[in-house]
Amino acid sequence: MSQLKILIVEDDPMIAESVQDIIAVLNHEVLGVAESAETAIAICNETVPDLALLDIQIGGDIDGVQLAELLNQNFEIPFIFTTAFADNETITRAKEKGPFGYLVKPYGVKDINAAIEVAMAAFDRLKKAESASTMSKVIQDSIYLKVDSKLIKVKIDDILYVEAKGDYALFKTKEKGHIVHTTMKRVEDRLTPHNFAKVHRSYVINLSKIIDIEESNLLIDNKVIPISRSNKEALIKRLNLL
Repeated sequence: MSQLKILIVEDDPMIAESVQDIIAVLNHEVLGVAESAETAIAICNETVPDLALLDIQIGGDIDGVQLAELLNQNFEIPFIFTTAFADNETITRAKEKGPFGYLVKPYGVKDINAAIEVAMAAFDRLKKAESASTMSKVIQDSIYLKVDSKLIKVKIDDILYVEAKGDYALFKTKEKGHIVHTTMKRVEDRLTPHNFAKVHRSYVINLSKIIDIEESNLLIDNKVIPISRSNKEALIKRLNLL
């Protein structure tokens, strides 16, 4: 398995340190350690991890189960619950969020390695299944967007940009906009091969529609779109600079 960027959400410093050591032994990268849901979301906003290890009982107003729901909605990444609790109530709450694994403390290197291997294999199967039956299907130079009860055909090159709108995304063309229930990760996966790039957690843009770029913003049509620091270098590499 290739190296993964793993987020650890754990409010016990000793356990967090132990998990970091295990991740290092398994030759994966610890993207960050968060003691709360708020910190975890902040880390994901900077760099989306490949996998998250979520302690269920964490400090703050949002516990690990609620955090899992937020990760599902905003980042679409696989996650494994890590907890000292294996009672029926906790398991019932956890399984409703669709985890890719459930580890009961204490656990060791072999336990975490097996959980990661199984989780990533299951996530890969899920993504392949979704690509066969998804809200939008790419056929040649067009994409079909599921808007309400209709499938609307839109030429890919006509899309200026896609903007996140909570649980929805706005596909903006010169003439109009289409609101689609989807995630930005899914949008990025579908459009990146078609001359699109993610420039901000809320924007995927058509590179051919850029009018100009200045500092941390770019202009498409009459829309000023922010460029995040984490995406700027990748954007510049894809431009035909002179």
